[in-house]
Amino acid sequence: MSLSEQDILKRLDVWLNMLIEVEGADLHIKSDSTIRARVKSDIVLLSKEVINAETIETLVKALTGDAYESFIKETKEFDGAYSLSDKYRFRVNIYMHIGGFAIAFRLIPSHIKTIKELNLPTALHKLVHLRRGLVLITGTTGSGKSTTLASIVEDINKTYHHHIITIEDPIEYVHNDAKSIVEQRELGLHTNSFSRALRAAMREDPDIIVVGEIRDLATAESIMQAVNTGHLVFSTVHTLDARETVDRLIAIFPTNEQSRVRETLAATLEAVVSQRLIQGISGDMVPAVEIMFKSPLIKELIRTKRDNEILDAIKKEGISFDSITFNQALFDLTLTDKITEEQAYQYATSPSDLKLLFTLSQEYEKKVKSNTKENDLVLKDN
Repeated sequence: MSLSEQDILKRLDVWLNMLIEVEGADLHIKSDSTIRARVKSDIVLLSKEVINAETIETLVKALTGDAYESFIKETKEFDGAYSLSDKYRFRVNIYMHIGGFAIAFRLIPSHIKTIKELNLPTALHKLVHLRRGLVLITGTTGSGKSTTLASIVEDINKTYHHHIITIEDPIEYVHNDAKSIVEQRELGLHTNSFSRALRAAMREDPDIIVVGEIRDLATAESIMQAVNTGHLVFSTVHTLDARETVDRLIAIFPTNEQSRVRETLAATLEAVVSQRLIQGISGDMVPAVEIMFKSPLIKELIRTKRDNEILDAIKKEGISFDSITFNQALFDLTLTDKITEEQAYQYATSPSDLKLLFTLSQEYEKKVKSNTKENDLVLKDN
């Protein structure tokens, strides 16, 4: 039996409340299937209810509103937001697949956690005090890029008297004015494109511009213009590490423009923060973070097309510039019992290099010996 729009929205609210109760992150609804959720890192059954094709189409119409016809005939995908209450908001993505429609809801916490609360490296506080340049937060889907970016922006908001403009698709975390004033613009609702909003932002007296994602050449070009005129710009990219980020950003531009872009990046790229989320020993999601901070060596490598040397530079400059490689981050998480050694190898950029790090570490050797002695004592007592 097909439900009315009002009834299916009531059921949706029930499922979203169930998601919150089990401390889940994502709700998944698809045609002719049960209701699932992502809890920690696993997809689990949330409700045995099955939503039929007619009912999910009714839900899609309710969520897309005036954009329904465009979604069906043109885009085939829809990004939006849904409010369960003043306390709980969700990012919504609707898409089509072989079985009909599917909808993914991502819970957006009302409280913006601090860098410390997110267990991120304290070195990220350096980004709060920047005045100009480009900062890129990178990682795969679900790696926490938006959460990290929101945390940094909120720290700036509470620390400095700045004018911050964000351009997002959609707006996720809501920033209330603190010491700064923050204006958040949503693609499709407040502006038609990232690039157009960026060009307008430069005439709106901003200190900081936050761009939800670099998706195309027009957006990348507008960001280059903004940093060249002395603004501080934060954005995200779907890349795995610092080297890939530099390569990907340059590759967006035509070949005859890439030398110019390299010069701009060499001069203005302040940091690349790349992260991966790992389900830790405690069951909580733990961030492993690579950070490449600007340095004379990094500037030279980018300018002279020696991107393949970036990882070695990050290793060398860890102490001097607070940079850190993924392997070092994974090693540190293992040493502090946040993740297992097996997990560290699973997420390592170079497992062989990580193995060398473990082998050469006297500190880790002491930890292993200590654990072995403790295990032996337990066996004797038993």
